[in-house]
Amino acid sequence: MPTTHVVFVGHHKDRLIESISALREIPFSKLFLIIGEDDNLPGEQIVKNVANDIQTELNKLWDIEVRRIDKKSVLKASNQLLKIIQEEKLKGNDVLLNASGSLRTLSVGAYIAACMTRSRMITSIPRYDDAGEEVGVEEIIEIPVIPVDYPGEEQRHIITLIGDGVDSLDSIIFMITPDIQKDSKQFRSERSRLSHHLSKLEEAGFIKKEKRGRNISIKLTELGKMLSEIVISKVI
Repeated sequence: MPTTHVVFVGHHKDRLIESISALREIPFSKLFLIIGEDDNLPGEQIVKNVANDIQTELNKLWDIEVRRIDKKSVLKASNQLLKIIQEEKLKGNDVLLNASGSLRTLSVGAYIAACMTRSRMITSIPRYDDAGEEVGVEEIIEIPVIPVDYPGEEQRHIITLIGDGVDSLDSIIFMITPDIQKDSKQFRSERSRLSHHLSKLEEAGFIKKEKRGRNISIKLTELGKMLSEIVISKVI
């Protein structure tokens, strides 16, 4: 299957090119070079220059695009990467994340996105000379990805219904069954059933509840928003 190679660009061009070249057995169809959104970050101009150099050297081998993501926020970076991965998987491409040149914050964000989409992720161990100077790549290692234990189909559907938030549990019931009568036995049964599902989703960290007067509003956590994106895009 064609594979999109997502490379996080750092300051070491040779290490990145060697890590890309070492994976020639994988049928890459596209290369995404990831740089920061904020040009004012320390060292970001060097990152941009390295990305330009890599693009110049390798553009005859692959279709190459430069993508920008947030380097300061782990969760925002995860969400941005999630969308990139979703786009590629919907096109029928596998995705490989190459963290050889990434900052620690970005590596964490990439790992979260890899776990949620069950994508492969690799990094490289640098090789040094006797003077302590980096001279290439010693070894490419694959990082084990722990698959996210997704909720069942009905709970995933509930997450998509919550969207930007709902004012009460009753709102979800009416979205699922618009014609239901609020004082009916069926309504009470639905309320009990959905309360159980919401408790499970809250325990798993996908939603949070907030008491407002007599009602309890329900919102998605950042993890819940990521899952909602994945469900809506039909990646899972």
